[in-house]
Amino acid sequence: MKMPKIKQSENDVKKAIKEYLELNGYEVYRMNNGGGFRGFNKAGKERFSFAGTPGVADLYAVRKGDYPLWIETKATGKKPSEDQIKFGEVINNSFGTLWMWADSLDMFIGRFKTEVIR
Repeated sequence: MKMPKIKQSENDVKKAIKEYLELNGYEVYRMNNGGGFRGFNKAGKERFSFAGTPGVADLYAVRKGDYPLWIETKATGKKPSEDQIKFGEVINNSFGTLWMWADSLDMFIGRFKTEVIR
């Protein structure tokens, strides 16, 4: 019997995947590539700014003797944006590295076992 998917926030998914990879001998780097609240302007409106390159994955993982991994994390039920898909295609069309996305730890482990461990 298939268990229902537990809903996880994007940060929960990111943390769980990072911990899983670290337990499997990877060095994992979080790519802080997003917008942030910058306060209020003189009219009282919220200000936000974006620092980074649109589409870059959330995590970069490396382990001696293995190809590097780029991982895009999503909250359960969410999917990557068009920019994120384009980034993944560039990575996967290059040599020696792999991009994948997941909306849960279970999804990641399934993809990791089929795409990375052979």
